[in-house]
Amino acid sequence: MSEQVASELAKKGAVTEDVSSQFTDVKMATILSGNTNPRGIPHVAFIDSVESTLAATTDGTVETLIGAFNELHQKFKILEGHKAPDEDAKHEAEEDFMSHYSLSEMIYGRATITPTGNASASGSALNAMVEYPYDEALDILTLSLKNAKLRKDICDEDLDMLRDQIITVEVNMARVFNYDVKRRRDEKKPEAGAIEA
Repeated sequence: MSEQVASELAKKGAVTEDVSSQFTDVKMATILSGNTNPRGIPHVAFIDSVESTLAATTDGTVETLIGAFNELHQKFKILEGHKAPDEDAKHEAEEDFMSHYSLSEMIYGRATITPTGNASASGSALNAMVEYPYDEALDILTLSLKNAKLRKDICDEDLDMLRDQIITVEVNMARVFNYDVKRRRDEKKPEAGAIEA
């Protein structure tokens, strides 16, 4: 995983070491495609053959493979929760919520957003007021809006990609689980032609 993804997982209290080192009993090549999106979120490989995937793991057990998928699923869900905007739900519920906004490159302020569209700003981290001429303020706000829209588009793209990866992991886990159920059922069946006593 990229440093950005690892840092976002660290903020949520997740393990931040490289994904491939987390599953010592599974070769990650069996469950990840090797591709990532521009921000380093890995793509999950769809399992065509459960048998070959199990053979590619070091111990070949269903439990190990399901465990690796389960841990990967949890990490994707944490990252999805971190990227998903909570403000939309609060706005629809007509609740006030706090938001941060950029006053300049390194100075941020807080605002209480109300469903009526009004915002009341509190002091920045420096507890100072910044004043700009109208033309300069308009330029700064226009640039900030453009950057915010770009970040929102990137976040939406990551969320779509994460949801696809979560679905792929869930389908893969179901395929492995169903394979194991069928294998166990077949092992319990008496051999064809055997005479029962």
